[in-house]
Amino acid sequence: MNKLTKGTIAAGAAVLLLLGTGGTLAYWNDTANIAGQTNITAGRLNVAQNVAPTWKIKHTTGTETAVTNIGAVRIVPGDQLIYSGTYTVTAEGQNLAFTVGLANGAIAAATPVTTANTNLVGRLAAATTFSVNGAPAVNAGTTVKINKTGNNTINTTPVTITATITWPFGDASAISADNDAKTGAVNLSNFALTVTQVDGTP
Repeated sequence: MNKLTKGTIAAGAAVLLLLGTGGTLAYWNDTANIAGQTNITAGRLNVAQNVAPTWKIKHTTGTETAVTNIGAVRIVPGDQLIYSGTYTVTAEGQNLAFTVGLANGAIAAATPVTTANTNLVGRLAAATTFSVNGAPAVNAGTTVKINKTGNNTINTTPVTITATITWPFGDASAISADNDAKTGAVNLSNFALTVTQVDGTP
């Protein structure tokens, strides 16, 4: 092996040794701005009540009567309590879809919780329905989808909720349950509209 070859091998070994001991190897680099950069902004989904809700009462097939103080009402089997509230839903965002419905626990047993209170909740909650913007009534716990128009524009949707709380009358199979609900009380403080985002996949 001649002297030139030996020198080349020695230089190669030195480079390997340098890299193996944590050394750095310099190289060229550069950067360039990506065209079209801009801010990214999140959309929104809000609901606000427009005016104070109203209550009415009706017995079986009778006429509706306005209720000025819902807390003073003493209901009996055959009564219907009719709630009406107007809201505005503000929605903004691409691929945003949402549903509206009554809040969980809209009809709850008043405290202190008693057997009569719990029984009255059972009789009323089972027969409560609500309607969105005059559409056919659906059972409580059901959500109703509202289509938002426009992907990126602010969309304000007026929503009128009409809920009917019914204490069924003449149900022979529920005589015991009706009797057990006497003097019961329910709490309607959570009787509210919920707006929930759902999967907006087309």
